[in-house]
Amino acid sequence: MKKLIIILLITIPSVVLAAEPSPTSKVKKIASYSEYGGGDVMISLEKNGNICTSGYFLKKTDPGFNANLSMVLAAYHSKSVIRIDGHTDQKWTGSSGYYCHVYDIAYGY
Repeated sequence: MKKLIIILLITIPSVVLAAEPSPTSKVKKIASYSEYGGGDVMISLEKNGNICTSGYFLKKTDPGFNANLSMVLAAYHSKSVIRIDGHTDQKWTGSSGYYCHVYDIAYGY
């Protein structure tokens, strides 16, 4: 039982820390790549995260790709602030900058 508790205490923080929330911010830049990654989309905020310093990316194969892209476009056009949580352990290979894979996007902050 003690071993199980120790294992849980070691693994839970690493899972929780794998996603970094951005500061609430407006969308600064969106770029869509027709071939790279089969249609990857790069998102940069006015204020990105401490680890996700360059921004965030969506893969065309992500199950929530269409919903997330719609939210980003709506936020960009309405100049609304959003927050993006990015997987810090999933860096985008499409750039030398540090773009994190989008975990979620939220309004209302």
